[in-house]
Amino acid sequence: MVKISCNNYGYDCSFEINGNTDEVIKKYQKHSFDEHGIEYSEEGLDQLLLRMKN
Repeated sequence: MVKISCNNYGYDCSFEINGNTDEVIKKYQKHSFDEHGIEYSEEGLDQLLLRMKN
């Protein structure tokens, strides 16, 4: 299980999600585009999640 939030990218936003990696990436991509107008690649988010685990 992984967790990511907008605070990881420096946004003043309380959005946070946890779950399996694929689910978290897809939901975070949708939120970041819908709410912040920014598209993140799956690879970029996957790298962020890997760095957060270490």
